[in-house]
Amino acid sequence: MTRPWLSVIMPIFNGHATLDTALSSLAGQCDGLEIIAVDQASTDGSRDLLQAAQTRLPIRIIDNPDGSSWTENTNIGLHEARAPLITMLHQDDVWSPGRAALLKDMAGRHQEVDIWAHGADLIDEHGATVGQMCPPFGAARRVLTSEEAMSRLIVQNTLALPAVMFRRDAALHKGGLDEALWYTADWDLWLSLAQNGLAWDPGHASAFRIHANSLTMTGSRNLQSFKRQLEIPLDRHLVHLPDRLRRRARRRAEAANALNVCLAGLHHRSLRGVGSALRKAFMLGPNEWRDFLMTTKIVNRLAPRMKLAMKRGT
Repeated sequence: MTRPWLSVIMPIFNGHATLDTALSSLAGQCDGLEIIAVDQASTDGSRDLLQAAQTRLPIRIIDNPDGSSWTENTNIGLHEARAPLITMLHQDDVWSPGRAALLKDMAGRHQEVDIWAHGADLIDEHGATVGQMCPPFGAARRVLTSEEAMSRLIVQNTLALPAVMFRRDAALHKGGLDEALWYTADWDLWLSLAQNGLAWDPGHASAFRIHANSLTMTGSRNLQSFKRQLEIPLDRHLVHLPDRLRRRARRRAEAANALNVCLAGLHHRSLRGVGSALRKAFMLGPNEWRDFLMTTKIVNRLAPRMKLAMKRGT
């Protein structure tokens, strides 16, 4: 059996509403790919969709009936993968046409890194584009040094999960996804892998779906737990930055975390976190506000969600 060059890992749990769209986006792009779907005992017909798609896509289904999280299911797929390169696709996200070709080209041109990333669109529940999710890496193809990539990513995770590819061996060496991080496991992994640099392409080759039932919206009800999820990657990875960058990165990251907790609280109709967010922003000072906005991409991330919330009346 020919070894695939790329494994697409899909953690599945009751994703019937969007799963077929996600699978269909892979059609015509599967030359040299394998798709590993780890199903967590779905009860809505998701597994039937996966089985039906096996007639047209190279899908291997792994059942994990006792699973408890997307991180656990992803780690199972990571260990089972046969390809040297990995990308993740959640059941509500989609690929754009030509993504596989883009990833293969990036891997060929930049073999010195362990992680490759590109831009992404934000889509709503109906698949309409409502915004963009792109890190502040510029409009040109390039390789970022570890210092540049980490000093920006540690402030805010601006990489969409379906917009990243990474080396399987490197991820396994890092321990895979931290299953205790229900919200920031991908961010934690990106920061680990970026210690060897990061290859960037500004093209939008995938789409990340935002909706009211996302883990971000449901899991952030417990603000203390949500806050800790944001703190752990910062505590782990800030030490890898040189002293000349660490202090500024910490200030910005702490301000970003406080802002994210504040926004989560406001979404759940709580004012907890507002005071802390204002204090952290004030401590940055006006000279850093512009770069803070650019690094966090807060306007790009918040505007589409506000529009959707207004439409729903929430």
